[in-house]
Amino acid sequence: MKISSISRVIVIGLACFFVVVLVSGLLQTSMQSVWNLFGDQEFLQAILFSLKTSVVATTFAFFLGVPSGFFMARNNTLISRGVDILFDIPIVIPPLIVGVLLMSFLNLPLVNQLFSFIFTIKGAIIAQFFVAVPFTIKSAKNAFELVSPVYERIAMTLGAKPVKSFFDTTFKIAFPGILSGLVLTWLRCVGEFGATLMVAGGIPGKTENIPINVYLHMISGDYEKGIAASILAIALAFLCIILINIVFLKGRRKMQ
Repeated sequence: MKISSISRVIVIGLACFFVVVLVSGLLQTSMQSVWNLFGDQEFLQAILFSLKTSVVATTFAFFLGVPSGFFMARNNTLISRGVDILFDIPIVIPPLIVGVLLMSFLNLPLVNQLFSFIFTIKGAIIAQFFVAVPFTIKSAKNAFELVSPVYERIAMTLGAKPVKSFFDTTFKIAFPGILSGLVLTWLRCVGEFGATLMVAGGIPGKTENIPINVYLHMISGDYEKGIAASILAIALAFLCIILINIVFLKGRRKMQ
């Protein structure tokens, strides 16, 4: 059997598995339950909270993560490799543990006196940023590593200043990879549960995002509403991914 045939079987099998999982959820609830969520003020507030915190956290990740990725791509030293390993920690350990560590840090007397982050929207943003920023850093690093510094040197020999040469060559070429990392970062922020729950508290109507909303319904015994919220969250995420892919493809065509 050819490798392409094996790959096709695996892809079809995985797709069928995902469809079966989604259909099993649909069979345990009704469309009326899903439709009722559009009038559920608590769920709508959870959606709004998720969008606000994820957008802000992703913005911070862009301005701090992209320069970090560029530094590590251009500096192959022992320090940069150590920092690279350090940034892997939030990815490999459970987000709940990340939340515990963040909560311990934010509860330090000095930090707590200067800033009030626990059980606030600011705390949720910090938790999401800390968990998701490694995706931006890793994607930016990989994207910059694929671009040779020679393009910047050529641009500077033609009279461009260092900053302009960077944005006209390296950044422009690496941007599709950076953008894909930002999309992953944003989706990670939207779906973040453990760290956000520990730091922000998951207070209904205040610091409750979509995963926490589902969790609260499930532990309270309202399984149908919890499953309905899960299905609607998946539908919203699917719609966002389609829109992002459309914008991403248009951007790549313009760059070409």
